[in-house]
Amino acid sequence: MTEIRRVLIWSGWLRVSHWSVALSTLVLLLSGWLIGNSPMQAEIALEYHYLAVSVLVFGLVLRIAIFLRGKDHERLGALFPEASELRAIRQTLVFYLSLGRQPMPHWYAHNPLWKMIYVFWYVALLLLLGSGVLMADDAVVLGFYLPSVHDFWAGMVFWFTILHLISLFAHDYYAKSTDMSAMINGYRLFEVESQAKDDLKGTPVVLQSMDSLMKGDKNK
Repeated sequence: MTEIRRVLIWSGWLRVSHWSVALSTLVLLLSGWLIGNSPMQAEIALEYHYLAVSVLVFGLVLRIAIFLRGKDHERLGALFPEASELRAIRQTLVFYLSLGRQPMPHWYAHNPLWKMIYVFWYVALLLLLGSGVLMADDAVVLGFYLPSVHDFWAGMVFWFTILHLISLFAHDYYAKSTDMSAMINGYRLFEVESQAKDDLKGTPVVLQSMDSLMKGDKNK
């Protein structure tokens, strides 16, 4: 009989960091666009831009602390795929290229395919933040025209954000994953054989049988 294991994956502090970075990034992208394209809204947009920067800095500093002191799968080293994950990376690519028609592999915490993309995204955010701070004093640093650098990395972050959102909806709709809810409540659901009583990754879990879940649905 198959059981559902409800496992706490993401700590509260990681979720705070994630949503601080995610929401501030959305505000920064929108306010940045208004600053450059809507002169009538530029002044108020600039105020929101600065406010969002402070939230972004908070989220990034907190994430760096978690990279160093968080759970094993929340640390920086966990964002570099291992050789054993190459098959899952290939299967995830096939899932995307087939538009959800092929099965998606399961993973414990981070999506193996997206691990290095997350690293790239954090680097992009730091470059975006650094160029934004520096160009307040000088438009050119070390031969680089900072407004152009800032615009380029803003574009990278924009497209990453779009792809990230599309992939999350695809995971939930086609693969019935719990990636989105996990970043809200911290828990992911895993299907396991009932005779396998060992905890996943040594993490405390709440066990529920498939039969009990079906009965619960019928009683609603």
